[in-house]
Amino acid sequence: MKSFVENWRKFRKKVLNEGGFSRIRQIMLGQVPSVDTVGILTAENPAGRPASPQTNASLMRDLKNSLRLMKVGYTDIAGSFGSPEKSVLIMNISRDDVAMLGKKFDQEAVIWGQKQRKEEGDPFYRFEYIEGDRTVQTRDVSLSDQSVQSLGDFYSEKGGRKFVIPFFDDDYEHASPTDAGRRLSFEPGEIPDDDEAKALVESIKTRNKRLLDINRTIKSKWHHRSIMREEMRRLERLIRP
Repeated sequence: MKSFVENWRKFRKKVLNEGGFSRIRQIMLGQVPSVDTVGILTAENPAGRPASPQTNASLMRDLKNSLRLMKVGYTDIAGSFGSPEKSVLIMNISRDDVAMLGKKFDQEAVIWGQKQRKEEGDPFYRFEYIEGDRTVQTRDVSLSDQSVQSLGDFYSEKGGRKFVIPFFDDDYEHASPTDAGRRLSFEPGEIPDDDEAKALVESIKTRNKRLLDINRTIKSKWHHRSIMREEMRRLERLIRP
């Protein structure tokens, strides 16, 4: 009898987990009519620095309390971004509110997606990778195929099933192999005398310092390295239009 109960619990847990993953995928593929926007964020490791498990647990409780006060629905998700991470997927939340929560909990980036409706074909989500208030990159796809299930790091998951939004993945850049972005440095005399170029140079310098900070998380270094690569591409295009 005891063995039967244990097996039933394992089966029930598996079914619930599969149901949770399936629901998330349906939402992210635009298949749930009642959900038009989503946000994904964590409260763990603020400012890109490792926090203790106790601190991270307290911060996640505070984030969920904030969501309850805002009266928006959410579901817990997990994942790995250099280290295990707990986060939430929030339904029907505005871009401004996701960005606000990211700043409130001192996160370097958050994700927000909005359902896009075409005249023909199925709806889909356009996801934004947001630093502060600025959208750094957009993606019109989220993935959960077998190649994603085999990932050892940098993925989100629900019930043991993994999914990713391929930000900063060259396979989804729609760029030619000869596209800019391969330069590692620029001479001062190459930099155009305009505000955009100067702002890019300063941002690249700041991010490079953060990459050298041994007290930052792996996720934080990935974040700054990825954006710095995009900024180098933009700067090279300004130098060589």
